[in-house]
Amino acid sequence: MIFGFSILKHISDDLGLRIIDTIKGTSRDTPVNNAIRNFSINHFTNSYSIWLTVNAGVLVGGKETVDIEFINEPDFAVLDEKFKECLVEIIGKDYAEKIPPLREWGLWAMRYGMDIKLEHFDETMRVFARTDMPVQHLNPQNAIDIVNGVPAYMFRETGKKDGKLEIYPKSELIKLGYIDYRGETEHLVDKNNNIVRLAMNHNRRHMGYAKRFLTKFEMDLWRLDSFLNAIAVTNTFRKAYLDTIGNGDFYKYENALKIIEKEVSNFQNRKILIELLNNINEKGSVAKARESAADKTKFKIELKLMREAGINGALLESDAKIERIQNPFDEICQKCQIYSP
Repeated sequence: MIFGFSILKHISDDLGLRIIDTIKGTSRDTPVNNAIRNFSINHFTNSYSIWLTVNAGVLVGGKETVDIEFINEPDFAVLDEKFKECLVEIIGKDYAEKIPPLREWGLWAMRYGMDIKLEHFDETMRVFARTDMPVQHLNPQNAIDIVNGVPAYMFRETGKKDGKLEIYPKSELIKLGYIDYRGETEHLVDKNNNIVRLAMNHNRRHMGYAKRFLTKFEMDLWRLDSFLNAIAVTNTFRKAYLDTIGNGDFYKYENALKIIEKEVSNFQNRKILIELLNNINEKGSVAKARESAADKTKFKIELKLMREAGINGALLESDAKIERIQNPFDEICQKCQIYSP
C-alpha cells in the first residue's frame, strides 16, 4: 500500500566526505533492482545529510512489480536488514555499517495508495469527476511532474497535489511510464485496462491529519517508522477518499429521487434531500453545487445525510446504460483492513 518514501539522515562530516570520495561525487545512479532509487549527499546547515528515495515494493518484496501488494505493518527488523543490503550495493559494506538503521531516518515525503478494479470503468471515471475530485487528479496527462517515474514526481516541491487523492487509469500510467517499474511494460497495458490507481503524495508540510493522529498516540513526528504505521496510513487514506469522492452509491437522477422518496421517512429530511439532489443535478456536480451554496456548512451536513441514505450525490448521465454503480469505498476499506488488521 505504501509506494515509496523520501528520507534523510544527518551524518558526520568525516563519513560524508569519505562517501563522496567513494562514489566520486555527491550522487550516483543506483542498480536496477535496488530499492533505493536515488542516492545523494547534501551539505547544508553546516552538516552533511544523505537523501534517499526508496521504492517500498522492492524493499519489502525484493522484486520489481507494477502491482500493489497488501501486507501488514512493516517489520522493521526485516526492513532494516534489507535496507542495509541496498546501501552496501551503493556505498560498500564498511560505510553502510556506519549508517543508522531505516527506522531512525527522518521522513521527508511519502506516497501511498492502492489499485482497484472497476466493473464499469468509463462510467465510474466520469461520475468521479462529478464529485469533489479535481478533474486534473483524474487525468494522468495532467500529472506533468511524473517525468522519470513515481519517485521523481513524489518529492517535487510544488505542493500542487500534496495531501490530495489522485485516481488515474493504471494502463495510462504504464503507457506514459509514470509507474516506477524498471522493465518492459507493453504487455501490461491491456491487462490493466479496467484498473485505477488511487494514490496520495504527502510531504511534511501537508501531513496535518497524519500528524494529529500520530500525536494522539504519542508517536515521534520526525522518524520514518511513525508515518509508516499501518493505522496512520489507512486512516489518512480513507479520510482523503471521503473528502473527495465520499461514500454512497452512484445513481441516475430519477433513480436517486425515487430512493429518497421511498426510503427517507422523515418528511423534513426528505424535502431537504430532494432540494439538494435537484441543486446538484442542476449544477452538474457536487463540487459546483457546493461552490454555489450560500451556507457551506449546511451543504456539508445535508450531503452527509444523503450519503448516509446510500446516495453519493454525484449522478450518472441520464443516457448511461447502467442504473447504478456501487461505490468502491467498501473495497477500499477491506484492503485497508488487510494492510492494518
